[in-house]
Amino acid sequence: MKALFIGHTPEDDKNILRLMGNNYPKVQLIGLKKPEDLSDMLTDDGPFSFIVISIDNKNISAEDIYNQINETLGTRPFVFIGTPNSVKSQLTNAMVHNQQTNALVELPLVLEEFKKAMNLAIDWVKKEEFEESILEFSRDDLHPMRLRNFYLFEQVPYDVYIELTSTKFGKVITKDKFYSHQIIQNYSRKNIKYLYLRKDEHLKFLDISIKNLLKIYDAKLPDRKKYLVLHLKTAFFIHQFIRAVSVSDEVNKLAHLFIDSVSTLVRSFDSLADLLDGVSETGNITFAEQSVATAYVCEKILLNMGWTADMTRGKLILASLLQDISMSNDDLIKIRSLNDPNLKMFTEEEQEDFKNHPQKAAHLSTFFNGFSDVDFILLEQHEHPTGDGFPKGLNSSGLTTISCIFILASNFVSRMALTPKSPTQYKDILTNMKRVYNTGNFKDPLKALEKALKRGQL
Repeated sequence: MKALFIGHTPEDDKNILRLMGNNYPKVQLIGLKKPEDLSDMLTDDGPFSFIVISIDNKNISAEDIYNQINETLGTRPFVFIGTPNSVKSQLTNAMVHNQQTNALVELPLVLEEFKKAMNLAIDWVKKEEFEESILEFSRDDLHPMRLRNFYLFEQVPYDVYIELTSTKFGKVITKDKFYSHQIIQNYSRKNIKYLYLRKDEHLKFLDISIKNLLKIYDAKLPDRKKYLVLHLKTAFFIHQFIRAVSVSDEVNKLAHLFIDSVSTLVRSFDSLADLLDGVSETGNITFAEQSVATAYVCEKILLNMGWTADMTRGKLILASLLQDISMSNDDLIKIRSLNDPNLKMFTEEEQEDFKNHPQKAAHLSTFFNGFSDVDFILLEQHEHPTGDGFPKGLNSSGLTTISCIFILASNFVSRMALTPKSPTQYKDILTNMKRVYNTGNFKDPLKALEKALKRGQL
């Protein structure tokens, strides 16, 4: 069992370390040397079962550390050690009176009081089973999930693990426990791309989530922002379910509800820019965010062109959902052409996936009821006005207007993934696209997109 130790002077620390070593030899105290290293330690050197803080240390704010650790790791026991004066200056009432997890030991140290505080922390840890948080698995028993997708949730119904070695995995999210997005940010800064669920639990997670989403669509949500989150979760779980299983009747139904809800939400927003700002705050666009953003752009283009047919809307929004469903690396969203030199930075398997993904998406679209011709829209998603696209090399004169709408919307979102966030991001993207797409059947959709953005950022 590991405990994080934030000490004071060598003399004070020596007494604490001695008592810990004599009475709790199985507890490994890991010392924090510099306060600025705390964030790294929480994700690199743990998992920490509880925290011991010498609050006489005037170089730290016990309250700031307390909040940061709770924000990153969730609830952990704290043992505060210090003089009565430090208690008054360093601890808040909430920190002192949270007696379920926190304990106070006043100086000078008294063995029985010290042991009472440590036992409280250790007993709580044993109850929560943090000592069992490092487990051995075969990689085949686990399903990888992109780290960025965990921003969609605040809790999940199963334990989530991080890879420590090829066979050892540490539990970083406990099932049914709320977790902070701060921990996801910390892992992202360390270039960790995946967290893991057990495969059997992953399938249960998908099945339960699809059923829950169907119920949510039947209820009315209180504000528009919640519909944006609902759309992102819908895209994520549809992608995950199809990749893991297939297109089920429930997925079919969920896709129809998603289409109707997207249309309703987009009509309630004057500004397309406001909608797109809400989809991705980081700019590192995931497949779910790409699907939702493309759907929003398609719907706004249709509205500004005066196209109101439900069938047309359904085709384009379903195509938005399925466009990249056979690919596994979100960074391929940024690639639009087989001639893009950056494509060679991906593995051979990923390059092959990119080459074939329009055909695979087109095939999957035929499993959805109530739509026709979505397959040909998806087959043409990477065609280009000049004929430099793939798979057929069609130019603007050989593409229908509905395909041009989808190509334009998908390309706009791809450029969002490539363009740094700024007040002029959408204007800059549109200006660059005008040079290429102001031709043939792209002209009217391009004008409609410009009109949609003028109500917001431009």
